[in-house]
Amino acid sequence: MDRYDMEDVVVAPPAECNSPLKEWRLKLQAGTLARNDFIEFFKKESPKYFDYQNEMETDTNALTPAPCRRCRVRLAAGSGSDEEGSASAHYIFLDELLRSSIKNANLPLEIKRLQEGKRGHMRGSLKCMFKESMAKEEIIDVLVEFVLGDNPASALEKLRLEGNTATVCGKVFKNGEPTYSCRECGVDPTCVLCVNCFKRSAHRFHKYKMSTSGGGGCCDCGDDEAWKKDHYCQLHLANRKDPLESKIITEAVLERAEICFGAILAFCVNYLEIEPNASLQCLDGVKGCEDVGPYCTVLYNDESHTFDQVIQTLTKIAKCRQKDAMEIVAAIDREGRAVVKCDSFRECNELKKAIENQMIPPTGLLTSMRQTQSLRTSVLHIGAVACQQFALQLLGWLQEFLVRHCLFRKTFAGLVQRKQEVFCIRHILEGDVTLWKTARTCWHRLLISGMLMEYENKMVLAQEFSRRYATIVEDFISDDHDHAFSIVSLSVQLFTVPSIAHHLIAQEGIFDRLLHTFYHVAIEKFIQERTLHFSKNIASLTFFKRANYILYDLRYLLSLKPEVLSDDLRSGFLEGCRALMRVLHVMQGMESITRQTGQHMDYEPEWECAFNLHIKLATTISQVIDWAASDVELLRKLYKMTVRALVRNSFIVGEMKTTAKSVAGHVAECRVYDVSVKPVSIHLPLSRFYAGIYLHLGDHGMTYDSLQGEMDAFPLSPSEIIEPVLCTHAMIAQVAAGMWRRNGYSLLHQLYFYRNVRCRVEMLDRDIVCLQIGASLMESNEFLIHVLNKFNLISWALPNYEPFIADSLMPPVAVDDEFMRQLSMIDELLELLIVIIGERWMPGVSLVSEEDRLRKEIIQLLCVKSYSHSELSRALPDGNGGNSDSIFEDVINTVAVFKKPVGVDSKGVYDLKEHLFEEFNVYFYHYTKEDKSKAEELQRERRKAKKQLVCCPPPMLPQLTPAFKSMANILQCNVFLSICSLTMDRALEESSRSFTESHLQKILHLLGFAVQEELSENYPFLSFYKRSQQYGILKKLEELARCSRLGAHHDFVLWTIKRYKELQDKQAPVGPSTSSAAGTSGTQVNSGEELPVSSEEQARKEKEVRTRLAAEHRAKIMAQMQSAQKSFMKSNASMFDEAGTTGSGGSGGGAMDWEDIPSSEQEEQGAVALKPNVACLGPDRRSYQTGETGFKCILCFENCAISRRGPPLVSSAFVQTSRVIFTTPNQHQGRSALHVSCCGHVMHYSCWQEYYCNEESKEQRRPHRNRVALSQAHNVEFHCPYCRTLSNTVLPVSEALPAFAPLANPPSHEGAGYLPLDSFIEIMRTLAAELGECSEEDVMQRTSVASILRKSNLIGGDMAQFERSVQLIHDPPHLDAHWFNVMAGFNKALRNSMQSQLQTNSKDQGGGVSGSGSGTGSGVGVGVSVGAGVTGGAGAGASTPPGDEVTPESVAQLWDTCSYTLQSLETYLFAIQKPLKAELPMRHQSCVTNLVRACSLFSAASSLGAAPAPPPAHSSSQAAAAAAAASQVVKPQAELAAKLLDTVFSQKGSSVLEWDCFRMLVQFQFSVLNLMGPENVFSTHFPASQAIIPSGSMFDFYILQTMFLANLTKAVICFDEEREKAKRAAEMPDEELSQLAYVQQLPAKIHENMVAFYRRYNIPARMQQLKRQKQMDEDVETQEEEQQQQPSAVIRCELHTLALLLEHVQRQMGSFLRCASLFYRCLTDVDFPDTFHPDQPDRFDLMCHYLGLDSNLGAYFDMETVYATMMNSFASHPDILRVLESGEQIIEVVPCLRPLPRLKSLDEDYSDLINSVSDIFCPNNEREEMKSPTMCLICGAILCGQSYCCQPELGKMSVGACTHHAHDCGAEVGIFLRIRDCQVVYLGRGKGCFVQPPYLDEYGETDQGLRRGNPLRLCQAAYGRIYLQWLGHGLHEEIARLNDNTSVPVTQWHHM
Repeated sequence: MDRYDMEDVVVAPPAECNSPLKEWRLKLQAGTLARNDFIEFFKKESPKYFDYQNEMETDTNALTPAPCRRCRVRLAAGSGSDEEGSASAHYIFLDELLRSSIKNANLPLEIKRLQEGKRGHMRGSLKCMFKESMAKEEIIDVLVEFVLGDNPASALEKLRLEGNTATVCGKVFKNGEPTYSCRECGVDPTCVLCVNCFKRSAHRFHKYKMSTSGGGGCCDCGDDEAWKKDHYCQLHLANRKDPLESKIITEAVLERAEICFGAILAFCVNYLEIEPNASLQCLDGVKGCEDVGPYCTVLYNDESHTFDQVIQTLTKIAKCRQKDAMEIVAAIDREGRAVVKCDSFRECNELKKAIENQMIPPTGLLTSMRQTQSLRTSVLHIGAVACQQFALQLLGWLQEFLVRHCLFRKTFAGLVQRKQEVFCIRHILEGDVTLWKTARTCWHRLLISGMLMEYENKMVLAQEFSRRYATIVEDFISDDHDHAFSIVSLSVQLFTVPSIAHHLIAQEGIFDRLLHTFYHVAIEKFIQERTLHFSKNIASLTFFKRANYILYDLRYLLSLKPEVLSDDLRSGFLEGCRALMRVLHVMQGMESITRQTGQHMDYEPEWECAFNLHIKLATTISQVIDWAASDVELLRKLYKMTVRALVRNSFIVGEMKTTAKSVAGHVAECRVYDVSVKPVSIHLPLSRFYAGIYLHLGDHGMTYDSLQGEMDAFPLSPSEIIEPVLCTHAMIAQVAAGMWRRNGYSLLHQLYFYRNVRCRVEMLDRDIVCLQIGASLMESNEFLIHVLNKFNLISWALPNYEPFIADSLMPPVAVDDEFMRQLSMIDELLELLIVIIGERWMPGVSLVSEEDRLRKEIIQLLCVKSYSHSELSRALPDGNGGNSDSIFEDVINTVAVFKKPVGVDSKGVYDLKEHLFEEFNVYFYHYTKEDKSKAEELQRERRKAKKQLVCCPPPMLPQLTPAFKSMANILQCNVFLSICSLTMDRALEESSRSFTESHLQKILHLLGFAVQEELSENYPFLSFYKRSQQYGILKKLEELARCSRLGAHHDFVLWTIKRYKELQDKQAPVGPSTSSAAGTSGTQVNSGEELPVSSEEQARKEKEVRTRLAAEHRAKIMAQMQSAQKSFMKSNASMFDEAGTTGSGGSGGGAMDWEDIPSSEQEEQGAVALKPNVACLGPDRRSYQTGETGFKCILCFENCAISRRGPPLVSSAFVQTSRVIFTTPNQHQGRSALHVSCCGHVMHYSCWQEYYCNEESKEQRRPHRNRVALSQAHNVEFHCPYCRTLSNTVLPVSEALPAFAPLANPPSHEGAGYLPLDSFIEIMRTLAAELGECSEEDVMQRTSVASILRKSNLIGGDMAQFERSVQLIHDPPHLDAHWFNVMAGFNKALRNSMQSQLQTNSKDQGGGVSGSGSGTGSGVGVGVSVGAGVTGGAGAGASTPPGDEVTPESVAQLWDTCSYTLQSLETYLFAIQKPLKAELPMRHQSCVTNLVRACSLFSAASSLGAAPAPPPAHSSSQAAAAAAAASQVVKPQAELAAKLLDTVFSQKGSSVLEWDCFRMLVQFQFSVLNLMGPENVFSTHFPASQAIIPSGSMFDFYILQTMFLANLTKAVICFDEEREKAKRAAEMPDEELSQLAYVQQLPAKIHENMVAFYRRYNIPARMQQLKRQKQMDEDVETQEEEQQQQPSAVIRCELHTLALLLEHVQRQMGSFLRCASLFYRCLTDVDFPDTFHPDQPDRFDLMCHYLGLDSNLGAYFDMETVYATMMNSFASHPDILRVLESGEQIIEVVPCLRPLPRLKSLDEDYSDLINSVSDIFCPNNEREEMKSPTMCLICGAILCGQSYCCQPELGKMSVGACTHHAHDCGAEVGIFLRIRDCQVVYLGRGKGCFVQPPYLDEYGETDQGLRRGNPLRLCQAAYGRIYLQWLGHGLHEEIARLNDNTSVPVTQWHHM
């Protein structure tokens, strides 16, 4: 019996109840079962499933217990990976520890030894694990069986089939889970649906909004109060019909459930709220082991310290490894806490103190007081930690269990409502602040599932929540967790239910409680002299931001006003309004400012908090006004309450003196308050609240006078109403006049937000209404005098203003300044009058609705420019109701036309309908100065195009309401007319100094208002025309029309006169006095001068006059010329007679010249068609024609030309690793290649050196704020000086290669001057044998030309043919030494790029050098020695660093880069459907041309690697080093050539099916011929007498033929007839085979050869034959009679099959031929012929003709030619024969036609995509969903992006999952879609950028971050742009371009 059994016997219960389940049932029958029985069981069992593991560095003395055999589930703790040989694992099992400690106060000796071994000299990591699966089996399943009976699984299944879950969904959302809200049916925006309900509801067909949840909310499906219609989805509609009873859940079940629920809740409350360092008391029997007992140091999450700060603390104090610390921090952030140490109490407590005393270093940003606090830690007993983990599991299980039936929820609700219980609702709510993140989330989800799915339970929770609101909010403010993890976040679930919200307002006084709480916890401490003044303290800002969540709750509470208010609701609402008045009272005049004079203010005052408070409270104010407007009694009481508050508030209006002011014979008592001296404030919420209430009085028949009579004790005069607002506007005018410059930027910022769309509804708009109220209540002249007085313009309104100022004692400079200030103040005054009179699109001010107001706003915005949907929605204020979106859509469709986007980068925009431009108001009060100028210019251009008066006249105004009708009287009062008359008089005076043209424009605008208001006949009392006659307004307007100085406003004056005349005509029939006055005026007009025309008509007449004069002048000149011509002909008559005779012989020649042009063109085209095709290779190769080689250096701007002996020219280039064309699955095994891009701009090498050195030093000085170098061997990046293209090296610009090796005299047409193809093959085989046998020392002798020809049996005259065939160059020219420096730098750039890819990989996947060595550096080759450049092998670059092994793969790196770049270009051109003849961009053309030329010259320069003589400055040791380095390259190069030749000609390597034929073609071209002959050294220091430069020789043509035949063989071998037939039937079923006629006319011999070759070597056909043969053999065996001869299966090969085969071959050869054409176009410099069409796909026959190949494929099957021999040789490879014999595909075939690379296909609907990742878990934590699921668009992998939990190591650096994946998948570059944010990220080498995602809404706009939430659809054009950037290798450049902007925020891209 082991120890466990012995201990069980000691404490075992009686035998009849030896299991807890039996014990509970017996006690239940006896009536003695209590909660403590379950709690004790939990306490006893839960520690058994908790263990921890110490991973420590080497410690030979430590005891290593056997690891646990049971499965483990990770606890929220750090984890690390084992390191072989350096770490040993120590597992401590908690049940063993507890049992040992119970029997003995001291721990076992082994544990003590373990602890002693760990102290002081151990550094490791800790893994804590709680085995949840076992705990569920052993504990929770026992509970379920006790509650439901012996077969709980069957009972649960029956419950599910009953369907009595709930009518409300109640699904609790996880963080990042998609949610949906219906714009048409939702009561408010907080009503959301989960994915399952949304897909099954009618809302999916409505206008919906998509967003992601922050976690904690729940689905509202089935909630009748959340939706206007379609309340249920199909699933919950079915549940609604079921009864509430259950046959499964009996009374006995509920009784047992109540006991279990109570025990679970008590256990969870007790253990989750354990006080730190005191948890031993909760473990009975564990005492006296404080010193040696197992304890845990627990580190808790906060929102103050950064990840890096905590990681630094753990590595420094807790001695964790960096990786372990990162995992611990990720766990803390995810779970809310983590165990960082398990040891004795003393050790754990010391670590706790050390962490708390650790000074966190500052981050450099603004820090708050919380950030200076220490990290929160605690020491807990390990048993308590185990119990807490099990408590969390219990809460999660209980939450899922309650969802199963409403009776369970009823039982749970009854339990938590018992106030005497420790787990009552009050305790849960108030204890939330003491818990960590995961524990809080568990309780929140439990309350949501248990209390919110039934209305009665929800009401109970809401009542308790409201009663404890103040307490939990104060706890939240003092806490530092996010709002989503606080119990306060439940308010949105409770306060948004209308009936519950109204009940809480009426019965619980929640409206008053919220504002009372906000007042005391948020703003009371900032009140000074009964006014708010916020201190400039960052900590107080943080505190205040958290307190603002109360205002969000208030917004939820008032979001839906009731239809009818009960007395209780009205009373509760008024109580809340009193609290609101209290808040508004202290806000009135807050943050007041005084004009600074003398010196500038010392520091900027605090102003942000006040505006944040206004923004948060503005919505509540609007909601309160809406509530009050719906009930007359409530409105009356609230109005009186507001008046009392205003009277009691003393800001500005308290005990103010008055003085009499007189203007135009009218006197008014004006208040004395100088804004330029005394305090004034932007914040006047009390006055604005009054204005909002006043607007609704008229709807209920109340007026100012009637209500004022009821409040005699609180008189509020109209002047007191407008005084604070007038002071504010006077201050704004003074700021515009420059009088407040010394007050700094804070004032300007406040004025910006005062007009901003977020604030203006309750600021600017209310202020204008307040002034309009004053204008309607006061006598008009008195109101204007008040305004003039406040602007200090009373003196300006007097006629003697200018003499008065001139006669003052001020100096002249002061007089000028005064005039300038006054001119600006007058502008502001007149504009304010325009706004007061004209901006009346406000319900209550005029007879308009909210829709009309929104319509006016949209019209004015669209008069500025065309707006996209998102821009327009952002420019409009947010609506208070949930229907604002639908109202906006309805209004916008009536006033504008939507133009769909054109192109990928454009957006769809709204254009205003033409007839609505007449409603444009240039002085719209929401315009900024820029908006006004743009709109005015657009209006003028539009009217000019329509030949209308070029001006911006005022629009027609809506009719005022009865309460505001008197405001129209302003337009006819004496002060107004006096101001107008005075301004026009000063406009007519040339010497006036108190006038500007803008004054006249504003006066004309006001006069236009007056005229149109009287024309509207809405106001019988308005007689503007009559009164204006007294001031001679019309006469002055006519004088202004004749004034040339005011030409800019000429048309506006004419428009005003026109409207005035219309008014005059209308007034004519009125009375005799009026008639005589009108007649007198008319007589004056008629007798005087005619009115001038409009400026447009005047300009047109002037243009006509100028045109007529010019025509007359031209006719006069022509007449003079004709007269002179006639006189000359008369004097020279004989000469003209001779000319006439000559001309008669060729009569009609002039006309025929034009007719001959088409015929000549036709002849030319015919000649082109008849002459032989242009070929770049072969016997018929076109001779090279010298082209232009002149350039201009982009740095020194000097003309330059390519010189062989002079310094080279270079072009900037960019080298990058790439896998773009290797992305086909199951191919290339993830290998990468190098790609080169180039912009083509040319520089001198010396100029570039100087530029690069400057750029390099600048780059080293620049802080790398946006990137982290992921590898040491990287190329320094720079930009092209001309086009700013990203570059990291340079390419030499060389002349055309045929210029080095011009063609000799052309041979005869039979080709006798060249060696034939079979001789070439024999030479190559001989060379392969020699290279394979020779050593490094005799390679030069054995590969000489004479030796090779002799051993190939070619002697005598064959040497001349050989020289002619290879175009051997005698006495070749020599390049400058710097050319080799350039190539050395380019090769080093290639090596560095490949090393940056390979040095972080465990194995080489792409070939190339695997190390950089110490001497490579990170530059691009500036200053590399000449010797280093020459000695580098092909692709080896500079001198090989010591210790690096030069391999054949590294030698071929340069050639592979060339071939991959050409293949990538061909793929890109094919994707964009661009043929070869089409004009290539310069960057593509110059890149491939310079690269191919450089490779060709470099192959000749490095043919033998003979060490050059060092220059004089070099020492002999350097020369010896260069020679030694060169010798290292000879052998690998020979090995490469030997391997290549053996593979191609001797069938010793891989088979033709595994070849990339074009890649082998380029390697063959550059690495074989240059080995033949020791005299072939192309060097300055070793002048060679012979050289071979690949430039299109006959041997080059043979190389092409060889690889063409190889590719042809592969295509025939791999042809699958069945698949091709199916493909053809699907794509073109009715089309004839194009090759059928050709096959029918083939000679019989060739036809037989084709059939034989097909039957012998075609693998698919052979496999089908073997399959049929096997079937036939089986059939023969089953027959009873044996036959003498067994039948054999024959491969059918008909004419149709051969025609299909040839079509397949031509299609498969397309990519090879296009790449070869590009390659040899650059090599031979022979342009594509005109037969290549620039707009049609490239044809097989034309490409063959261009390359010198025979396009008739039958010719290659003629057995008498060497072609068929070679094809049979290729097809007879042993590997192929093995496949043909066995019928098994054992060869990985590289296809002839590489599949076009594609990005991952995406879902059309974005909601489908976001739903697909909603349940994907983090790969490192199976319990946690991915926070930022990110899709790789290249391969489709889903990654956990930008998260510390998933950070693998790349090299020696921890990087994000996306960065690591991009390194493997995309060769250091990747394209990722952040699914939940709808963002596309380009990631490069430590850099990245965000680009426009491919998902667009119906308006053609993106929605990054799902801010608008419109449904998104995949835009193929946008996705295609991303695809082409990737396919064209433009990602690095796009990243650099977007990061070049200095405003790009700092982003740690390597953590992505």
